Amino acid sequence: MNKFPVEKFTKEEARYISPFFTNLDKNIFAAKYLPSEVLGALASRYSRSTKGVRRLFFDEYIKPILEPNLEGADAKSQKEAETMKRELIAFVDFLHTHGGWEAVVNSKRARNFFARWLAAYGDDSIAQMAGAHLFLEGVSQIATKTLEDFRIGFAPLEKSTRYVAFDTKVLGKWQYFVDPNFAKSVYGAEYLRLSNMLFRRYSESIEPLSKYLRRKFKQEEGQSDRAYRETLNAKAYDVLRAYLPAGTLTNVGFFGVGQAFEYVITKCLASPLYEIREIGKAAQREMMQVIPSMVERATSERGKVYQKYVARTEKALEELAGGLGKGQAFASGIQTIRPGLSDENDVELVEWDQDAEDRIVASLLYKYSTLSYSQIKSEVSKMKPNQKLSVLKKAIAGRGVRQHRLVRAFENTYYKFDLIANFGCYRDLHRHRMLTQERQRLTTELGFDVPPDLVSAKLAKPYIDAASKIDKFYRKVKKRYPDAAQYTVMMGHKIRWYQWENLRELTWEAELRTGPQGHPDYRRIEHLKVEAVKKVHHTLVSVLKFVDFNKYDLARRESEMRIDRKLAAIK
Repeated sequence: MNKFPVEKFTKEEARYISPFFTNLDKNIFAAKYLPSEVLGALASRYSRSTKGVRRLFFDEYIKPILEPNLEGADAKSQKEAETMKRELIAFVDFLHTHGGWEAVVNSKRARNFFARWLAAYGDDSIAQMAGAHLFLEGVSQIATKTLEDFRIGFAPLEKSTRYVAFDTKVLGKWQYFVDPNFAKSVYGAEYLRLSNMLFRRYSESIEPLSKYLRRKFKQEEGQSDRAYRETLNAKAYDVLRAYLPAGTLTNVGFFGVGQAFEYVITKCLASPLYEIREIGKAAQREMMQVIPSMVERATSERGKVYQKYVARTEKALEELAGGLGKGQAFASGIQTIRPGLSDENDVELVEWDQDAEDRIVASLLYKYSTLSYSQIKSEVSKMKPNQKLSVLKKAIAGRGVRQHRLVRAFENTYYKFDLIANFGCYRDLHRHRMLTQERQRLTTELGFDVPPDLVSAKLAKPYIDAASKIDKFYRKVKKRYPDAAQYTVMMGHKIRWYQWENLRELTWEAELRTGPQGHPDYRRIEHLKVEAVKKVHHTLVSVLKFVDFNKYDLARRESEMRIDRKLAAIK
């Protein structure tokens, strides 16, 4: 795996943070025994910072105690600060003197119990009762999406392309993944040249685009300088992310239960991609230090059998899929450029239940009846449309805001959408895990979107040129390196995937993602999904009370002003 520059710590800094992480010199590591609230706060900061978790932990939790700002503080506050510092020093000294957490909490006994239980009973459910935090720094978008594909018992938080600029070189290099085998090929030098071009043009576009946005969107009365600056930065980064390739390095943190980590590691080790396999090895190495009995089976004989099953199945299905669509022109060879983002064919509702309305109404009434489901559904089928509508209205009458989720009965009908959108848009919608979704390989062959603001700012020409160059390169290498070729695909290039979700999850997703703060690309996709459902289930779609069809030019304006109000209240 290519060497990712790891943050450096002084000897003193390392002393204070080493008890809480499995290593300080690698880009993949686990957290040890930090309170859940602290880890949650760290993960939240992680998504909007250029710093790694270990650096954030020292800078925001340890350093303020060691070097408190006591200017203007009263005697009581000074005394409290001195007490906290003494306690921190004593606590860390104790951990180092007595062998760290293993000696303090005697977790080896618990680990031995878990190992014996798993060996004696083979009961995987016990592995759902212990969890850990794993952090990966300097991994590609390809790797991040692969890891985030795992849904159950596994929660991710990733560095945002909206709040963080990807315009910084580290040790003189732009931050993107280089597959060592691909780098040695005849395409290696061109891959490096084109990737450098993308990051250079991304970085060079930030200031001219920001200047255009400042002219277009004036600071409103009552809007702080901070809120105005952050709003425009978010807008600029949202637009320019279309340049970033799928090889872009990012940081991502995960909280998962032992069973989920075992599954993730096992599947990573079966991946055709070198980076994913190396991540699987590193993740197991770090997890063995915190929940060893939960993850050691990933490389056991049982784990190796499962890895072979995964690899062989995927290879067999890909060979079968290769025979589909021969001679059809809907895929390879078509290049589209869409500055307006207006193609309604990007959303196709391909499957739905003909009796969805009866299913939902019957399920709403079932909990409160003593009849069987079949009897209730039979009665519902005899109802007049206005009677069914009355039941639906009563079920949603109390919803005052979108956070008031629909009751579970609305999970009883499903919709499958075949979607095409740019990779950046997909990354946002991929975060919804309470549904089934699968993507095809990243490609350039479905064309690319041109953000309208790039056109308006007269900055589209270098972007279109870059996308065209990447497309030509992708087509050259895809046959020999179909998996590694994905690293070259830009976030502006379109990909195809499907979502299969029930009405309850559709409501949650559509109402959340069409809010004023949403990116225009995924707001458009959600609007088209709702319109597609409306054509087949006009009555049921009425339960989506808070889908926002308004148009917004500056997504984060109101959100940043709300943050200002919260900060003022804290002060």
